[in-house]
Amino acid sequence: MNELLKIASIGECMIELSPAKGVEGFPEGTKIFRQAFAGDTFNTATYLVRQFAPKAEVSYITGLGADMQSQSMREKFVSEGIKVDHITLVEGKNPGLYMIENDETGERYFQYWRNDAAAKLMFGGWSVEKIAELLGQFNLVYFSGITLAILDDVQRDNLLAALGSLKGKVKVAFDPNFRPALWPDRDKCRAVFSKAASVTDFALVGCEDHAALWQESDADKIADAWRGWGAGEAIIKGGDNSCVIVNGEGRLEVAPPAKLKPVDTTGAGDSFAAGYIGMRIQDKSVDEAARMAHAIAAKVIMHPGGAIDKAVWSPVQEGQY
Repeated sequence: MNELLKIASIGECMIELSPAKGVEGFPEGTKIFRQAFAGDTFNTATYLVRQFAPKAEVSYITGLGADMQSQSMREKFVSEGIKVDHITLVEGKNPGLYMIENDETGERYFQYWRNDAAAKLMFGGWSVEKIAELLGQFNLVYFSGITLAILDDVQRDNLLAALGSLKGKVKVAFDPNFRPALWPDRDKCRAVFSKAASVTDFALVGCEDHAALWQESDADKIADAWRGWGAGEAIIKGGDNSCVIVNGEGRLEVAPPAKLKPVDTTGAGDSFAAGYIGMRIQDKSVDEAARMAHAIAAKVIMHPGGAIDKAVWSPVQEGQY
């Protein structure tokens, strides 16, 4: 397949404040934070570009304001090679923000400020037809449970209806990424996720996320559930880092090539998703896709951050997966 593959990643990128180490010149006890940009679908878009460009062209679809942080975020996307042509300008709104702090054991804790985020209005006032016209330009559309959680009911329903209208024309990949704090209750989330499954070709589901929502941790039963809701291919990521893939052709289990001691697992699922869908959209086999996904995730978890520094990134080469 030699044609340019156009991929859209839909979601929210946020301002991240994380503890900075080794900073001198401040009074003892002063907390110093490093600013970055992060978000699940942004991380996935980043790794899709880093691994698969120039074969793949990746666009990020979100809402941003007209403020300086929104401009800096847009510049970050461009610097990563992510296209920004389809970002909605939301006047008077800003990017969401979250802060990471660590306790004495090193455990990470998160605080979020996103109630007024521009991304929550990325499809504000859009019809089903307008969304479908935009997304119909792509070979594959990727979104997550966080994407669905931040949208109001009308935008969410319109997005899923638009994706449904493109079934068979545009491939769709979905990672549930369940975050309880973003949903009014679990019943609402279950209904939305099962509806999302019905428009999805590739469902990338973490066992822990699914168990938190449906109290089921068996990978095969999880795969059966997502396939039953309409997902074409269920990729179930286990706590032991292996994955089970079930589609109309059967079942395959693929383990990572080696057991690693991770530095930071923040971007593991996002980078795995990039590797898997980047291969499948090229018509690579399930086995090849899973091995590529494991290889990319293995690189990412050995460095801090969801989107690791470009200086320590190198694409996975043939024979490394």
